[in-house]
Amino acid sequence: MPRLTVIEGHEGQRRQLEERLTALEAEGWPLSGKFEAGDLNGGWRALFERAEARGLFAERQVLVAEGCEALGPFPDELGEYLEEDGADAVIITTFVGDTKKIFSKGVLALRRISFLRADPAVPPWKRRDWLLGLAREQGAKLAPDAAALLGESIDSQEELRGELAKLSLYAGERTISVEDVQMLSFDEGGRALLTFLDGVCQARARDVARALKYLRREPLLPVLVSLCNRLRPALLMTVFPRTQEAALKAIGMGSGKNYALRMARGALSAFGAAGIQQFMLKAVRLSYLEKTSYSLGWPGFELALWELMGSAGRLPPP
Repeated sequence: MPRLTVIEGHEGQRRQLEERLTALEAEGWPLSGKFEAGDLNGGWRALFERAEARGLFAERQVLVAEGCEALGPFPDELGEYLEEDGADAVIITTFVGDTKKIFSKGVLALRRISFLRADPAVPPWKRRDWLLGLAREQGAKLAPDAAALLGESIDSQEELRGELAKLSLYAGERTISVEDVQMLSFDEGGRALLTFLDGVCQARARDVARALKYLRREPLLPVLVSLCNRLRPALLMTVFPRTQEAALKAIGMGSGKNYALRMARGALSAFGAAGIQQFMLKAVRLSYLEKTSYSLGWPGFELALWELMGSAGRLPPP
């Protein structure tokens, strides 16, 4: 009887499938076929029969059945026939969503099914350390400030994995730098956003104006959120002036080598505590209105932005 692995629907499903197939092949279970479960007549029982019908010279095999929600609920009586590590046949099933309506509590209680679910979400303030750990696991060298820039700019964990793999291939034995990330991990829009964020933090009005010409073609909210994320450490430093290091450490930015932290310190030096605080209050209002029928849009955002930029040099540094 077969061993059953279930991969639920999420953005990392294809990666998990390939990783599991690679591991099984290394252990002596070769892939013998992939097919759509909807094309299989007979449901789960037919899938089990196919797993048992091995070729003449195949002692072990792996079958991949995709879209297995088409098979309907898993029959309770088949649960008794599931095997664990010693099975000669392994069935890997994929689903579009979760499997809450597929397996009964009785079948789950047998603990004979291996589930691969979505990786735990990594909060924004932990992405740098998560990326550094992932790089170590893969034998890559990643500079902390490069990890911070990647984590700040890309939300999808699967996309971050892909970018790390690409950068590692490009860098080879050397350490992946901020310059590598800037060159390879941003398209035209991404580079414009990066120019915009750095330009604000360094009070470079020309860079900001040049980037805005491109960014205005895009929705406002992602740009607003990116700028707030970039200025968030600066805001924390104004709120906790005597315990800055502890506050920054709490969000994973306790190192002076952190790229985003360097930018935030530059913004605080340029605009002062009052300038940062006033802009962030306006940003909260803009974000709220953007989700209602009273949106101020790009004009409202640019008014607040240029008021911030205009305060550069007028306020004393923190």
